[in-house]
Amino acid sequence: MIFMKEKITLERIKSMRAAYFHALSEAPEYDSWKKAESWAKEKELLKKDSNARIFGRNTYPTKNPEPHGYGYFITFTPNISIDEDISVRIIPGGLYAVSRCEGVEQIGETWANLWKWVDESEYEFIGEIKGEFGYELGFEEHLNWYPAMVENSEKKLIFNLMLQLWEK
Repeated sequence: MIFMKEKITLERIKSMRAAYFHALSEAPEYDSWKKAESWAKEKELLKKDSNARIFGRNTYPTKNPEPHGYGYFITFTPNISIDEDISVRIIPGGLYAVSRCEGVEQIGETWANLWKWVDESEYEFIGEIKGEFGYELGFEEHLNWYPAMVENSEKKLIFNLMLQLWEK
């Protein structure tokens, strides 16, 4: 399905276990990544050939857009030991509307287009979730995390923006 500039796809994903790292600060994306990066490097998950998937999402302690926090999810295999001070979350399986976003500067517009597509489609968003750190909506899967976030050789982050939908 094509909508505006972005191509929206429907994807079914399986549930995934992930270590979770959160920050509510002036720079929550940076601060939560530093926590996640430190743990993931120790567990050797940030290698070029890693099967780890990295997701992020904003959190909102109130119904207002600011302040906001950010949480990173790093998937891991069952053989990875998790210290009790690390939060483990489940990325829920199910049907998602997905839109590719190339560059942080495009993320606001891409999210707006994805929301509009869902509102005008035959599908329905599952609704916001009230989590430990506030309200949570969709996911941002970081697709080129190794060159962009580990090597710092790629300047443009590439994401799949994802909204979970009710099954019909």
